[in-house]
Amino acid sequence: MGLSGKMLALGVVSAGVTLIVGFVIVVVLISWFSNPPFGLGNAPAQPVAFPHTVHAGTVETGGAGIQCEFCHRNVTKGTAATVPAVEQCMFCHEQIADENLVGLTNVNLAEMAKVSQSFADGDPINWERVHRMPDHVRFVHEAHIRFFTQQDTSDLPSEQKVQAVCSTCHGDVAAMTEVKPKRFQSLKMGTCLDCHRQNNVPTDCTVCHK
Repeated sequence: MGLSGKMLALGVVSAGVTLIVGFVIVVVLISWFSNPPFGLGNAPAQPVAFPHTVHAGTVETGGAGIQCEFCHRNVTKGTAATVPAVEQCMFCHEQIADENLVGLTNVNLAEMAKVSQSFADGDPINWERVHRMPDHVRFVHEAHIRFFTQQDTSDLPSEQKVQAVCSTCHGDVAAMTEVKPKRFQSLKMGTCLDCHRQNNVPTDCTVCHK
């Protein structure tokens, strides 16, 4: 191969390496600053506009004061917190006349009508996931809720202890009209490792990784 041929081959290799490195950098930056799959901090459009402020907010602030585990019923029992079925929504809303709900707007009524229609049609509400851990990470909600509530020696009722644990990672969701992917905690591996070390929990890879 002549000199020109070698230089051409070297140029092709250099261009290929540059493209690969650039691609890796872009993927890393997107992964770091966004919530997979590439949410870029925007809340996904939900089928029903569900205001946590109204449901989980304190009575003093105009909310119903509903505890996290009343709707996210699996949070103290299993890996995922889970979202409520439409029957769970109607368990409350069938008992509450619209005229008894203070401050309702036409928008609120329209959103509530979606829930009622889903229930009448026997269709589930297909909520869009907001927070997502990578597939290779195993995070068990029950274990974390159990550990931290046992550490809490205060006289608070158990349900308030659970809510305090939830807010450790998710922030004050009760004060959020719309829950966004921008987390209260980064939930990067370093955050988890720091928490494990502070609480004398094993940091072996197999604890959190499949």
